[in-house]
Amino acid sequence: MPDLHDTSVAVEFYEHRYEEGYMDEWEALKKQQVKEVLMGLGLPEKGKALDFGCGTGVFTRIIKDTLPAWEVYGVEISKVAIKNASRKFPDCTFFTSENGKSYEHQFDLLFSHHVMEHVQSLEETFNIINSYLKPHSSQLHILPCGNPGSYEYNIAILKKNGIEKDRDNRFFFEEPGHLRRMTTDEFAKWESKIGFELKKSFYANQKEGSINWITKASPRFVKKLTNSRDAVDQSATLQMKKLRKKLLPLTYLQFSYSKFWLTKTKRRKKGKDYLIMAVLFLPALVSKYFYDQMDKKAHEEWASHKTETNGSEMFLYFSR
Repeated sequence: MPDLHDTSVAVEFYEHRYEEGYMDEWEALKKQQVKEVLMGLGLPEKGKALDFGCGTGVFTRIIKDTLPAWEVYGVEISKVAIKNASRKFPDCTFFTSENGKSYEHQFDLLFSHHVMEHVQSLEETFNIINSYLKPHSSQLHILPCGNPGSYEYNIAILKKNGIEKDRDNRFFFEEPGHLRRMTTDEFAKWESKIGFELKKSFYANQKEGSINWITKASPRFVKKLTNSRDAVDQSATLQMKKLRKKLLPLTYLQFSYSKFWLTKTKRRKKGKDYLIMAVLFLPALVSKYFYDQMDKKAHEEWASHKTETNGSEMFLYFSR
């Protein structure tokens, strides 16, 4: 695994990812959640917003659609991502972080979606965030949550070093780009250093939402997640085996549509991608029923439990 705490290594790592179509699309449920939270913040009719770590602009577009009278910008370390975002969303303005000095103290709102778990230095990043914002401004950050009690937290504690203390409390199954997992209180302490106070917080994936995204991953990932090797004790071993029996069938039921959707939304398709879609077309029609049912359960959980802090994803709104 590359050392993503090194800036030059991180830039190269993400340039390659964006060339391959990294984060080109997100599911409708996530977009709906982001739009709902933005609409509930009571923001003024007009302003200037920055999507910090915008990738290829998926959520920059959501911000613009939700706040149509606002000027909306996106910033990213990857030139490839900025090029793709500018092409897709010409009514928003995109720039690379190396040009950030030109945009200091211009923004009323800074938004990030799954960025803060990737950055090399939190202290440096919060200083950069502060440099973009006006004295009276706000922030909305969406990122993995380390609060106790979520479905994922309860899986992680079944394994030895399942919560990796030597790697800023990452959960053992996280992707290589994730450098940390924070609690609400830990994130709020960082915000307080630049004068921001937590005003609203929402949480997703207490249980059904987690089962939803886990079972939309590959069977290989589910087997890794539920591998009982290194379980803390015999009871944990039995729990991991029980989880596998529950999660793997749900994964197989959705896999045809999951694979079809991921292939269909790829920006750069090769011949084998069209072959995969052709082979999966009919199985995906059946699989989509189970896929949609899992989405429905996750949506119902969000609607009724989004203020409960034991979610594995947090939406944190700060202002000063």
